[in-house]
Amino acid sequence: MTKSLSHTRADRALDQFLRLSRLARQLGFSHQLIEDDVFEGDTIKLRGRTVVNFGLCSYLGLGDDPRLVEAAIDAIRRYGNSYSSSVAYTALPMYHDLRERLQAMFGSPVVVAGTTTLAHMSALPVIVRPGERVLVDAYAHASLISVMPSLQVNGSEVTKVSHNDLEAVADAASSARDTVWYLVDGVYSMLGDTVPVMELIDLLDAHPHLWVYCDDAHGLGWEGDRGQGYVLNRAGWHERLIMSFGLAKSFGTMGGVVAAQSERLIEAISVTGGPMVFGGPLPPAILGASVASADIHLSSELAGLQAELSERIEHVNSFSDEIGLPLATKAHTPMWFVEIGESIVTGSVVSTMLHEGFFVNGAVFPAVPRGRGGVRFTVTRYNSLSQIEAMLTSLNEARLRHLTGEDVIDLTVLEGSEEDAQKGLKGP
Repeated sequence: MTKSLSHTRADRALDQFLRLSRLARQLGFSHQLIEDDVFEGDTIKLRGRTVVNFGLCSYLGLGDDPRLVEAAIDAIRRYGNSYSSSVAYTALPMYHDLRERLQAMFGSPVVVAGTTTLAHMSALPVIVRPGERVLVDAYAHASLISVMPSLQVNGSEVTKVSHNDLEAVADAASSARDTVWYLVDGVYSMLGDTVPVMELIDLLDAHPHLWVYCDDAHGLGWEGDRGQGYVLNRAGWHERLIMSFGLAKSFGTMGGVVAAQSERLIEAISVTGGPMVFGGPLPPAILGASVASADIHLSSELAGLQAELSERIEHVNSFSDEIGLPLATKAHTPMWFVEIGESIVTGSVVSTMLHEGFFVNGAVFPAVPRGRGGVRFTVTRYNSLSQIEAMLTSLNEARLRHLTGEDVIDLTVLEGSEEDAQKGLKGP
């Protein structure tokens, strides 16, 4: 029996993406294993060469903090490597310790999940009732998008809206007789830009049918009193605002958190959210380290850590202006995007950066629209101001050189075009 046209096209698209992925691995900027015996923070070793790491999301540099390390070791000594039981039955006492501290950080009830993705999977199918309309920002994180099929199965109409298009949200909320949800990120992980927080709160005040679910995984820790994140630091709580956070970035551990003003809603997620019932627990080491990290966030030390990162953020923005490097946004966040263009040129720039001693993240289709590839980089407390200047200078010179067609990597070994690949994935 011959394959259907859609199956053949999907196979061809898969082959195209596999070739692109293999090439990225060969060039050294995708799916790499670092070769370090000990993590050094600002540098990593790739293929025998030490390069400065501008792809890390441990913004406050807490991932290897000795207090977190010792707390993790102590937890293993007391409870072993794992406590294999659903939290719906029994859980380690450190869960209570962590929840208590997170509630102090956010000023609200919380529920803790294994990852940010599992937090979304636990919360959204519970809080979004069957048939309610869901609007998703076009740049919302993939972990949010991955839950949309579950909501559609429950009868929700899911619509993607243009990035930060609050006018479209207002129009939908104005005509609604039932609840409308708007799903956003606090800090968007690709461009490093942000949701317009105060305008969002104004929308909530103006439209009683509107609810907002906000993923502030990239805003947690480095921003706000007690590290409460980008959104809560600027606007505080609203009764129809649900927040989620990730502990695997600035916080320095692992896990996901959902927070809201309603104790009843948080309890409903805790006892009925799918992964909260059938999912595995956080390992003892992660719980111990998370409690230690929360203690740092609740201490006077946090302000100093945040100030160090803030200095680096401001230096990226000011030095980029000085050398003429076009950043996609200059929001006060620790991540940036520089658009390069076609995948061929983007790959050349990222590979050149690696050769010159800097690891940055390349982003090409399908992570970004066709022809809109670019370089995403982050800055952490590990990076010095001189390292930042050297990396930005290298990036700008590589961008200018490759945009003129010099030394561009030959990607014509890939059969077909990105457009063909996209059509293949979607089917006829």
